[in-house]
This record gives sequence, C-alpha cells and structure tokens, in this order.
Amino acid sequence: MRIAQWNANGLQQHKNEVKLFLNQNQIDILLIGETHFTSKNHFTIPGIDLCCTNHPDGTAHGGTAILTKTTIAYYGQLQYAEPVTQATSVRVKGPLRDITTAALYCPPQHNLKAEHFETFFHTLGPCFLAGGDFNSKNTLWGSRLITTKGRELAKVI
Repeated sequence: MRIAQWNANGLQQHKNEVKLFLNQNQIDILLIGETHFTSKNHFTIPGIDLCCTNHPDGTAHGGTAILTKTTIAYYGQLQYAEPVTQATSVRVKGPLRDITTAALYCPPQHNLKAEHFETFFHTLGPCFLAGGDFNSKNTLWGSRLITTKGRELAKVI
C-alpha cells in the first residue's frame, strides 16, 4: 500500500495535479492538509473516495481530507474539527489488523500543549499513522529549529 501526504493550500485548484500525482506514483491513500473546503465545495476524481473535515467556522481555510482508492477496504472515522486542529481519519482493513490513517492540520498561530496532541492521538486507537502539517518544528524530525509546539509534540511522541 502506498500512502503519501500533501499540503494543498487549497485543493480545488489543484485537482488535475492531484490526479496526475496519484496515477504517476500509484498512490492508494493521499493525506491532505489545508484543503480550504467549505460545505459548498464539490470535489470528485473517478476511482477515488473523498473523506474531508472542514474548518469548524465554515470558511475556506484550514481543513483536511483523505483520498482513498475505491479498491481499498476502509471506513470513515469521526471528524475532528476544532479551530486549533482539523483531522480526517479512516480505518483501513489490513490482512492482520486494521490501521487508522489520519490527515491532520494545526494552524501555526496556536501553541498547542502535549495534552492536546495526546488527546487527539487517543482518538485514533492503538494502531495508527498520522501525517500532515502539525506546524511543529523540532530537530528530531529534521527542522533547523525547535518551536514551543514542536517541543510539546516531541513530549507525546
């Protein structure tokens, strides 16, 4: 199974690019941050299912989505929509166990504490993969600097 993560900064205008990326790289699941979707958006790609979580204020910023090939056995999980974090997750059927796959976006202006990250990770269950834009810099994952939010995320990891 091939999984990728992409920060779209507005998904609607990148539809053709997404289709090309999925096909050329044979991606099964694409985790997307910053969709900028509202309830008025309509986004479809043949052979691909879309699960998304919009920003809770209903305006076109933030938000997450997961694009999954229709041949993958999965079911959607509850949306996680807070001003400080938006996440979309699906539980994928595996040969030995199911795994929750989550796309997450944390806007940069919020300084989240370890407890917030821990609360979110607990919603995903015991076996999960979470990718996205945490806006949390730390040298542990290759950043040149460490931010407060990065320090808090590292505590949980």
